[in-house]
Amino acid sequence: MNRILNAIAISALLAASAPSYAQQVTTKDQIIGTWKVVSLKGLTAGLVKYPLGEQPQGYVTVTPTRMWLLFVDSRRATPASPTLTDAEAIAAMKTSVAWTGQYTIGGQSPDGLKATARVDTASSPALPGTDRVYFMKVEGNKLTMRSPGVIEPMTGVTSALVIELVKAD
Repeated sequence: MNRILNAIAISALLAASAPSYAQQVTTKDQIIGTWKVVSLKGLTAGLVKYPLGEQPQGYVTVTPTRMWLLFVDSRRATPASPTLTDAEAIAAMKTSVAWTGQYTIGGQSPDGLKATARVDTASSPALPGTDRVYFMKVEGNKLTMRSPGVIEPMTGVTSALVIELVKAD
């Protein structure tokens, strides 16, 4: 009898000490809101790159049906006048990304809630009609968005993106 009680006690202790997947589940309600970018990293062939610099600026807004994203490189130069030269316009395009689209939720994984956005409008004409897949995990006031692999519009490189954000509203 003692062996059975000991086995039950050990099993209970092991179960209580193991990380619970259910405790880490992110819900759709948790991702809704406006989030300010803290970092944006591209992971390519084991290398970490910062396609918009190490201190990007921008926001992600998520409603119940739509996602908006706007990121810029905080190091980009201020233009000489409100009317951009061709060179300034090219530099602005290569130092920013913006898109919007409706999204659907596709379930949970250890990386978070799967959200697939169908881009309908974007700063880059190459993005409309494409899907952006992110695994989104909320922990407190922080949101992490992980993309398994996308072409970065500003560099053309295919990377796994990791975007870290904090609640802005």
